[in-house]
Amino acid sequence: MAEQRNTYHRGRPWLRLGFKDIEGTVHELKLIADTGSAGGIILRPDWFLKLRHERTEVRESNFGPMVSGWLRLYQPDLALVEFVRGYSSEKVAATAAHSDPEFLGVVGLPVLRLMLYGGDYDSFWLRTP
Repeated sequence: MAEQRNTYHRGRPWLRLGFKDIEGTVHELKLIADTGSAGGIILRPDWFLKLRHERTEVRESNFGPMVSGWLRLYQPDLALVEFVRGYSSEKVAATAAHSDPEFLGVVGLPVLRLMLYGGDYDSFWLRTP
């Protein structure tokens, strides 16, 4: 069973996930894991534009309007190689970066539910079923 386990960073659960851009280059991003987020992936706008394969609709949220699009999640060690809906939000990214500037956004429940996920007193994990 493949697993990614990360010690909480400044009290925040987080994951490092790979994404393929339209040219096929893989970029690993450090994202806060937010089980309360209904957005699959919410990124800083510059990263969203770099990784987006196709634009979809604009979605209203409590952070304001968010442009959405298909992102290519590429984490073969966890068997996560598929397109997922992602969103662009400067406000969400700024909230994540407030914990640490290395955080480029949030990974939410729709993506977390593709795997088994959880946490204990000192770490958060994601693993294949």
